[in-house]
Amino acid sequence: MRRFAIQTFYDGTNYHGYQRQPNLKTVEGTLVESLIKSGYIESPETNHFRSASRTDRFVSAIGNVFAFNSEKNIILDLLNATLPSDKSIICWSYAEVSNDFTPKYSKSKKYWYVLPLNYAKIITNMNLEEITEICSSFKGEHDFRLFCKLDQRNTIRKINEFNLIINEDVIIFEIEANSFLWEQVRRVVSYILNFSKLSKTLQNTKDLLQTNTEIKALNIEPANPKQLILVKHLYDNVEWKTSSKAIEKIIKRSNNLLKSLQQNKVLVTSIYDFFTLTEIID
Repeated sequence: MRRFAIQTFYDGTNYHGYQRQPNLKTVEGTLVESLIKSGYIESPETNHFRSASRTDRFVSAIGNVFAFNSEKNIILDLLNATLPSDKSIICWSYAEVSNDFTPKYSKSKKYWYVLPLNYAKIITNMNLEEITEICSSFKGEHDFRLFCKLDQRNTIRKINEFNLIINEDVIIFEIEANSFLWEQVRRVVSYILNFSKLSKTLQNTKDLLQTNTEIKALNIEPANPKQLILVKHLYDNVEWKTSSKAIEKIIKRSNNLLKSLQQNKVLVTSIYDFFTLTEIID
């Protein structure tokens, strides 16, 4: 058998996270069902199905990766035809990889946390230069014990890049690292968004990132998972073959969602304007 890796887009809104769970609709479960239905695998165990990242509920992805063994040549149109008709999951590129390829062990991976620019400025009560300075504190190798949901793993992690991307009225927190801890990105972003409200002690970011810090907890809720996107995994010596047809489907779906959001925005704005701009007499 040959081994293949596939990059997949998904909108996590209506899924109970990525990882397969009994009696729940998940992204991974849907992918496995489609692979079986389209004849690419017999079962996850038989064909050594593996996934790169197990994103939480409501988290979306542009380029999560899964891999499996198969005797069948990859035709993305065939696989996509067995995926949900709402195009909430679309496989858009593939590569033939070595038999020992495990998608989890990528060179690095990148996340985006996306917010309206004005909202970010208002909630942080800071300008972009101040936000950028806090972001830079997280770059490099640190102990992220206070910035994750703890499990059994070592909490030392290295952030390779932490950038702010401004795209018209949108701000993107772009974070790239070799690996991430559970809820790490969402908790880091939440800390930044709440920074101006914190005590002077908790505003000492560098101290919080030390293993020997005396702070036990930040007591800050992680940022909303609906704004988080797993952008991509980076691998050495993997040559991806991209489907232009699949990308067109992603663009079309995104465009339709934008139109729907614009309609909702007009509705909400009209209600807001009525109560803020109209003189109401009791």
